[in-house]
Amino acid sequence: MRKYLIIFIIIALAVTAFGQAPKKTRNVAKTDATAVNARKVSVDFTSGLKAYYSGNTNEALKLFDGIILDNPKHDASYFMLAKIYKGQKNYADAVSALQHAMKIDKKNVWYKVEMANLYSLMNDYAASAKLWEQICKEITNNEYYLYSLAECYLNLEKPMKVIETYSRMEEVIGTNDEITRVKASLWLYMNDVKSAAGEYDALIAKYPHNVDYYIQAGIIYQSNNMPEEAYKYFQKAESINPDDPQLNLALAAYWERKRQPEKVSAYVYKVFNNPDVLMSEKQPYMRSYMATAVRSKSPADIKRAGDLAEALIKAHPTEAEGYVCRARLLVLVQKYAEAQPYYDKALLYDNTSFSVWEDYCYVLDKLDRQQDILKYEQDITELFPQNAAMLYQLGIGCLKVQNAEKAIDYLKQALVMTYEADKKKLVNKALGDAYHLKGDEESAESYWRKGR
Repeated sequence: MRKYLIIFIIIALAVTAFGQAPKKTRNVAKTDATAVNARKVSVDFTSGLKAYYSGNTNEALKLFDGIILDNPKHDASYFMLAKIYKGQKNYADAVSALQHAMKIDKKNVWYKVEMANLYSLMNDYAASAKLWEQICKEITNNEYYLYSLAECYLNLEKPMKVIETYSRMEEVIGTNDEITRVKASLWLYMNDVKSAAGEYDALIAKYPHNVDYYIQAGIIYQSNNMPEEAYKYFQKAESINPDDPQLNLALAAYWERKRQPEKVSAYVYKVFNNPDVLMSEKQPYMRSYMATAVRSKSPADIKRAGDLAEALIKAHPTEAEGYVCRARLLVLVQKYAEAQPYYDKALLYDNTSFSVWEDYCYVLDKLDRQQDILKYEQDITELFPQNAAMLYQLGIGCLKVQNAEKAIDYLKQALVMTYEADKKKLVNKALGDAYHLKGDEESAESYWRKGR
């Protein structure tokens, strides 16, 4: 009996051990295969990234495709495939690849950003805007995402949505003058002048001493035929900083509309007398006043333009513009002797404008002082070595100082490059005079005949 009991215990232990074996034994082959596959995917992905960023997209494409065959849920490879397809402008496959990536990792914001950008590239701004809205709700403090959303709404021609999005952006980055300007322009696009100016009213409430905000609001009203509304803002700005150049120009425009030239001039002079205002900002006004003076030739217009030119000279003594304007106004009233020194100053600071040289030569002819051109002989021969008119002037200048040889040289050069019959006659006559001065009467007579 004891013998059978021992046999039964041995069999029971064997059965128990056999039944527990699957739970205790590790599947070594399967585990090793998984680890090998994971290592292979990791190595291939790294190689794919290297290939992609070195410009070898075909190799990268092959590697990422291979990874997906080994591991269909490798979302990062789908993402990289999308980037490759996007670079090839294969947007349909790029979208498909990204959709796979987004299904695998639903929370990855980079995948959504890439998809939103893809939709924009495909001009599907509605889909892009929808996705950007999701992104901006998830990431509430990123102004770049909000800017992209605003761009979509702009392309969808939804200005109110753009304004709302820019307002959200201001909550992230704070007050921004450029955003305010864009929002104001969108209100104006919708013909809502009050709301456009209201964007600056909001800034004025925060920063009541910033003159620029009053000016911008005033300009909005003034540009939309509401001058009296504009003037309220200009008056407030003037009480804060009466010397602000932009304010003074805006007030000049206001009084121009009211046809009060004296007040216009007063504000423009304040700008012109300010050396901190760039010449480029003053030039349009100076040229406008010049055009009016030349057209009307009225003493009042000429005086006003002349005073501005003098202010320009005082504020910018090394800029040619003021001297040229002053000289041309003096020529307009035939004060040639007074005009010459202004032209000399202009040429001192900028000798590159041919029209100024022409004016200067005209003044010298009127004064019968052609010899004065010779002080610029080197400048002219360097700047205008083949210009017939300037070479002719040098020749006449040499004649005035009795230098026949040099006069002949310049005049012959001018003759070669002169094509109009009337001008050829002038050059030939001058050559005749030069040869006469030299004592060569035969040559002189020959050129004079051609000059008749």
